[in-house]
Amino acid sequence: MVSVDLPEQRRRRRRAGDSRLTLEDRAILRRLVKGDLAEEFQVALDRDLAVDPLLGGDHLSTDD
Repeated sequence: MVSVDLPEQRRRRRRAGDSRLTLEDRAILRRLVKGDLAEEFQVALDRDLAVDPLLGGDHLSTDD
């Protein structure tokens, strides 16, 4: 049994075009970022950014 490290396996899959997203997954993502779900997604994203300092970038602030 030959062991290949995980980053190398991922790199090979990416280069080979191996996608873990199905066509249905891609359709949902497209709707989230460009389609009918975009506004609802943006509201949820803004809410998450406001409450999570790591996502919102507050941890980078030097206002101390």
